[in-house]
Amino acid sequence: MSALSVFTGTLGAQLSSKLGFVVQIASKLPGLKKVAVGVLLVVTLMNFKNWPLVWHGRFYYSLYDHLFRRKKQLPSPSHIFAPISWISRSSWYECDLNLHKSNSTYFSDLDIARTHLIAALIKKSLAIRQKQKQSLYVALAGTQCLFRREIKPFEKYEVVTRLLTWDAKWVWVVSHFVKVGGGKTTTDKDGKTTTTERKIYATALSKYVFKNGRITVAPEEILRESGLLPERPTTAGDSKPTAIPSESDKKAIVAEYLQSTLKVDGFEGEWTWERIESERVRALEVTKHMLAMDTLDDEYVGTGREKGALGVFRSLA
Repeated sequence: MSALSVFTGTLGAQLSSKLGFVVQIASKLPGLKKVAVGVLLVVTLMNFKNWPLVWHGRFYYSLYDHLFRRKKQLPSPSHIFAPISWISRSSWYECDLNLHKSNSTYFSDLDIARTHLIAALIKKSLAIRQKQKQSLYVALAGTQCLFRREIKPFEKYEVVTRLLTWDAKWVWVVSHFVKVGGGKTTTDKDGKTTTTERKIYATALSKYVFKNGRITVAPEEILRESGLLPERPTTAGDSKPTAIPSESDKKAIVAEYLQSTLKVDGFEGEWTWERIESERVRALEVTKHMLAMDTLDDEYVGTGREKGALGVFRSLA
């Protein structure tokens, strides 16, 4: 018997053995297919939030909800600094290798939360300008985010967003990612009160500008059209809000109305022009750090192609 025939016989036996195993697996495929399809369906549904076009659906639904479905629910001056909540859950797709919500995914959630707020606040101004055939575009000019605690896979969280302040050009919005149900105070039958922990996962500051074509529209004009600002008293003069108020202005306004800030009275009581202005001026102190980032353009030193640089690397997709 030649070596070739021995080799052929051995190879045939091995192939027969392998094919027999494959045939056995194939006979069980219908059941495996059902399991595979079931697992795929569960995984797909668990990540519905990240399906293609779902973000667009959430965005346009938030506009529809406020501009059409709730168009008659108009805000008043007491709502100017009031928060709005949007609840979501961290999907599997949003989690990184550390098994928590990836930092990059916070920004897509902020888009939806801020849209709910802006649409709820300025719906009246949008309607007025639409009748006058004037366009109004709300442009996002920047966002900063600080990450405090992790959000675990499938954990529910609440994005609490409110108007922080404004000046002659910019509008600032603050958002907090918080634990759902945190900070609530309950009283049992014995009269003992218990307050749950207020857990803040992340805090973001966003900067907007109102545009009519290429022309910047003053935030005060939009807020007044929306019924959020009472009439300015004659004693206040006609000066427009500045980017950062002078020290003398801050002391004069804040000292007189210190007892009417959000921290003391919340959103209750009458929101006069003076009370709103005192809160606006106070919050402007926070925004000056974000304004300082405008100088970062000067820190650009070139690309990775420059002599002595670390190089250029390309994405796989």
